[in-house]
Amino acid sequence: MSAQADAALSFDRAGFTYAGAREPALADVSLSVPAGQCVVLTGGSGCGKTTLTRLANGLIPVSYDGELAGSVRIAGKDAGSWEMDALCRRVGSVFQNPRSQFFNLDTTSEVAFGCENLGLSRAEMHRRVDGAFALLGIEHLRDRDIRALSGGQRQMVAIASVCAMGPDVFVLDEPTASLDVGAMLQLAEAVARLKAAGKTVLVAEHRLWWLAGIADRVVVMRGGRVVRDADAAAFARARPRRSARR
Repeated sequence: MSAQADAALSFDRAGFTYAGAREPALADVSLSVPAGQCVVLTGGSGCGKTTLTRLANGLIPVSYDGELAGSVRIAGKDAGSWEMDALCRRVGSVFQNPRSQFFNLDTTSEVAFGCENLGLSRAEMHRRVDGAFALLGIEHLRDRDIRALSGGQRQMVAIASVCAMGPDVFVLDEPTASLDVGAMLQLAEAVARLKAAGKTVLVAEHRLWWLAGIADRVVVMRGGRVVRDADAAAFARARPRRSARR
């Protein structure tokens, strides 16, 4: 079997042009994400990393009109052939602002929400909710008012709500956008725990320091194209040193 067939996610000369746009947001992207790896997409604003995550989680073409080129495969299967409910069980997404994906006011109900939509039995739902809180080490956030939580705590609850649905692949789009350093460290611990549990994690992010020792590869994008795909350790050694966790 080819590496692409074995990959959790693979893109073969993938491209996408949003409806009404003159230029493609992605062009000729070939990339393979092996199961169990943490791969980081990075680059400046408009480089294409968010569009690539939308291909990975099926939001393109379901929620965004445009012209798709090349192929995208999820668990070896063409992305277009997945039923949406099956794809949601395979790939889970966490967005910049966790509030945008909340449907409840208390944390436990929120983590259970996706399980309810999957039609799981009450016993299985309780098992998954307990497991999600435990896996991420956030049992202290059970039965809390979401409105009273910090931004970092809300992000943890968002990840737990996805985790309870049991996906193999987690897609995180700019997850640190509104987090302080302490919350970023908590997020790093959560990603490390997901990876240790055998999950595949694709992160679109411009701040990289918090993923040191967790990420396996760093993919640099510019103008909708991949300009570098490097082992994370080699990327860190070659990158100019900067002062601080900015």
